[in-house]
Amino acid sequence: MVDEEFTVNTGRNIRVGFVLPAGHWLGGKNYLRNLFGALHALPGNTISPVIFTGRRQVDASADFPGIEIVASSILDRKSPGWIARKSIQVSTSRDILLQRLLLRHGVSILSHSFHLGKTASIKTIGWIPDFQHVHLPEFFLPKERAYRDREYLSIGSGCDRVVVSSECARADLFSFSPEYGHKAELLRFVANPVPLTGAAPLPELQKIYGFEGPYFLLPNQFWAHKNHRVVIGALGMLKRQGRPFLVLATGSTGDYRNPTFYSSLMQYAAECDVLDCFRVLGQVPYEHLAGLMQHAIAFVNPSRFEGWSTSVEEAKSMGKQIVLSDIPVHREQAPARSFFFLPTDPDGLAQAMQAAYNQYDHQQDAAMQDEARSRFPERQQEFAKTYQAIISRVAGEKPPSL
Repeated sequence: MVDEEFTVNTGRNIRVGFVLPAGHWLGGKNYLRNLFGALHALPGNTISPVIFTGRRQVDASADFPGIEIVASSILDRKSPGWIARKSIQVSTSRDILLQRLLLRHGVSILSHSFHLGKTASIKTIGWIPDFQHVHLPEFFLPKERAYRDREYLSIGSGCDRVVVSSECARADLFSFSPEYGHKAELLRFVANPVPLTGAAPLPELQKIYGFEGPYFLLPNQFWAHKNHRVVIGALGMLKRQGRPFLVLATGSTGDYRNPTFYSSLMQYAAECDVLDCFRVLGQVPYEHLAGLMQHAIAFVNPSRFEGWSTSVEEAKSMGKQIVLSDIPVHREQAPARSFFFLPTDPDGLAQAMQAAYNQYDHQQDAAMQDEARSRFPERQQEFAKTYQAIISRVAGEKPPSL
């Protein structure tokens, strides 16, 4: 980790800065790991990522091996440096102290972040993952919706470009702020396939988590819009029909927007008599998740809204079957082996799960996983090339011919 007083030689590559916010930002960290991994694997890569973080934060080097990391107190919330930075920002409408820090380390573009002020000498690329608060306002407090509106408008007005992860999000940006829609840059991220080296074997997982037989995997956090309820309804229908399927659900059980959501969901599972079929494993070690993914009949993503789903990308990179809610972004993103159902239709989900179960073949699944891994380098390079082209356009250069 580099301390803020040192100046870094810029070299020939474009040095692109990323500000890592404080707190638990697992989705964002995974996104950046996938992006940096793609850039590292790209022949002729012209981008050198530099992470900027607070001194109080947990050392990020373990999350981002091989990436240059700069720590500065101006990124530590409520510290004297942070307060001074914010005071100057309010009085000048420019993030002068952060700009000086970035310039001191040879950064010419700040990516996936906020803007530094309309007269800043460093160009900025904003990032809007999705417009969930516009489509599902009932899941947000009014003040949170107003905050997101302000932030998105600020990104649109102040940033040189705005990265979106799907055509759906690009259309939403045009609808939300037509005057800034022309700034949209489509960057569909590609998730690294879950490494099977070190993955927990199936017998060990069965012993640890107390299950047996075939299962579906639902690797989504327990947030209301993730729509676990329709899965519980489908499992109840299947059980009454004498076709009990097992769903293993992983992910955090806390929803800051609705602290009672998980308990009410499990009460519904009890009412449907599916606590034996809907097994919540919570947050599991990575090697356990890798094993659970490898041996599942299929993944399930019943979400009512997504930006560009990590679990769908992981299914694609692993060659797994996946049962998907029929929402526009899932149609845009869908892997080859997808089964769709309406997100409000538990009967449709039950039929889709039955179809995935009927088509599952262990040997074919293993062959599809091998094929997906062989295709991954090409998909990963396309991801990196697209991002490099965006950086080149923002920097005023022609994209390199690769």
